[in-house]
Amino acid sequence: MMMVWTIIAFIIFLATARILTKRNHQDFLKLFYRLPLRIILSYILWRYSAFALETGVYFPNSLSQLLTILSPQNYNFHFVGLLIATRICLSIFFSSIKRTENKKIRADIIFLSIANALIIFWIFITLWDSIIWKPTDSIFAVRALTDNSALNKFDGVYPIWLFISFWTLIIHILVSVFSIISKKNWLWMRWLIWILIVFNITFLFQSYPRYWLISVFWTSFDIKQYCSLIVMIHAIITAISREKKRF
Repeated sequence: MMMVWTIIAFIIFLATARILTKRNHQDFLKLFYRLPLRIILSYILWRYSAFALETGVYFPNSLSQLLTILSPQNYNFHFVGLLIATRICLSIFFSSIKRTENKKIRADIIFLSIANALIIFWIFITLWDSIIWKPTDSIFAVRALTDNSALNKFDGVYPIWLFISFWTLIIHILVSVFSIISKKNWLWMRWLIWILIVFNITFLFQSYPRYWLISVFWTSFDIKQYCSLIVMIHAIITAISREKKRF
């Protein structure tokens, strides 16, 4: 089923990108220049980060370890790898576009298309048990549908993906309205900052193995928060810098 949901999300992404490129008089095919390379890079880093953190092996030294990293078994990925891959892919993306105006327009098209796809995708995977939120017995709980689900450890848990999907939609609407009112593009940077804030709030209530843990007052932070905080700070500094330069 995960593959079906992924395909549906990808179709939504392509449909949104097609509509936006036509509206903004952009070349649809050029938008996806080097896309296969970016997908492969994101996948490998996403899988490698999970493997390295779980096993403590940061430099695979055998064929079996390499195959473990390349295999999509159990959809075992880690958020840190996705962040690193996103940062690298953004650098490749912007370096391939020469005109400033095209950078702004194409970046907004890509991120708005991703936002639309993820809002639907996260609703579809509400019962996915690779990421489990805090247990609850309220009417808002989701419960296991199969005997081998990790949700069987709990009577019910909060539907984390509905929460993320809802707030992604709210952010999507607010940022788009702001862009229309202010008549500014480059809104993807604002979208990225706010969605990372939502994820960091989510991580505080998530039940998951934590790595490189630091306790601060009543809560604890791990490598997910460190990396996303670095990306957020960089995005904020970049947004302020480009605003001053009227980029």
